[in-house]
Amino acid sequence: MAIALHFASTILRRWQSPSAQIRPTMRIVTKLLTCLLLYAVPALAQTPRIAATGPAVSLSLGYSYFNLGLQPMRASLNGADLTFTIDFHSRFGVTLDIGYVRTSNLNGSSYHADVLSYLAGPVFYISRKKGLATFAHVLAGGARITGAIPDTHAFVRGYTNEPALAFGGGLEHQFSRRFAVRATADYVRASYLTSPTAFNPLNNFRAVTSLVYYFGTNRR
Repeated sequence: MAIALHFASTILRRWQSPSAQIRPTMRIVTKLLTCLLLYAVPALAQTPRIAATGPAVSLSLGYSYFNLGLQPMRASLNGADLTFTIDFHSRFGVTLDIGYVRTSNLNGSSYHADVLSYLAGPVFYISRKKGLATFAHVLAGGARITGAIPDTHAFVRGYTNEPALAFGGGLEHQFSRRFAVRATADYVRASYLTSPTAFNPLNNFRAVTSLVYYFGTNRR
């Protein structure tokens, strides 16, 4: 919990300074991923006989729809989303979320748009009943956005790599000991160019459906 809160507060401070570089954010993401892996190794080494005492470790892969708040028109992007999650308790866990979405011929131009997001943070499980769980999460990290920017007479190509936040949740149905299906919806706050010389935060939305695989033991 302390790691996740420190990570989120660092991202918020960086968001208040748009001119800052993305490298500190990348270092924080790397440190958090290292912590996740250090917790995952002993969890994966456990045997089914002590399933009730170990954390649940899962990996998911699925389809992602991303509604990007570009100017002068919003854009719909499609792609994939990958998550790595460790549930330390039946009510709490941490997750690493990496997504990539893309569309072509953005706003009638010859340019494409894509978003590469790398986020991490805590997951809170609201309810669990007969294999069905509902959850909420708060994720912080960064988003690299590429697209077209409206200029005086035409579109020009633009690129940003800035801090991002995601708030949302969803539900998950575990239909076997190893597999589950998950659906999530998020509000994503990320910045992009509104002109060739300025950028501002955008209001974005995404929906993800994925297949989840549980490693080793789990307490569900």
